[in-house]
Amino acid sequence: MYTAILNLNGTISRGMLNSYMPALKYIEKKNKVKGLLLVINSGGGDANSTEILYNQLAKISDKKPVYALIEGVGASGAYWLACSAEKIFAMRTSIVGSIGVISMSPDFSEFLENIGIKMRINKIGKYKDMNSPFRSMTDEENKIYSGIMNDIYIAFRDEVKKRRNFTDEKLDDIATGLVFSAEQAKGNGLIDGIGNIETVMDQFKERTGTTSLKNLTPKRPFLSRVMSMSMEAISSVVENIR
Repeated sequence: MYTAILNLNGTISRGMLNSYMPALKYIEKKNKVKGLLLVINSGGGDANSTEILYNQLAKISDKKPVYALIEGVGASGAYWLACSAEKIFAMRTSIVGSIGVISMSPDFSEFLENIGIKMRINKIGKYKDMNSPFRSMTDEENKIYSGIMNDIYIAFRDEVKKRRNFTDEKLDDIATGLVFSAEQAKGNGLIDGIGNIETVMDQFKERTGTTSLKNLTPKRPFLSRVMSMSMEAISSVVENIR
């Protein structure tokens, strides 16, 4: 029997989803894994990949103890993932929060006009090029796009509200896209405590009743593994030549 430790670093993306899901499903199904300590250092990422990972983490949390430790940054989608945990901790120097949704895209229309380039766009469907970088959005399109963003925000907000037992009034104050220091996050109820990996491990050992800890490594994509093996082989050849 052991407690699994899983490090979640970097931008949340489809690639991260594909790498982490096998490990998360293993943790959920294996009885010998008594709990999960999720160590987070991420500024968020793709909303859809975040939701899928969150749902899997919530499945684990329904069956086994899950604690989260924000080591560096736990912002936006990464904080959403942290909310799957029974308890959330952060280090004194960590950054927490950024409950909100953002989408950015360039608008080259004035630049192209200034250099005399016009884009020919053939489309079927009034809004097919709604977010095109080659023209500005209309007020109507901005309203439509804002509605899509708001629905994603509500999904994020609802999970934070449920998992952290916030009132709507409390969420109105903190779900503004702002990030907080660990002390501020604790004061606002975003986290349960401040500590480092050792102190959180000690508390988690008491919670799970297990002293054995095991780091699980997410499975890297096949191409990444092949490239790594190739680079190792090249390095070996170079060393032999020397």
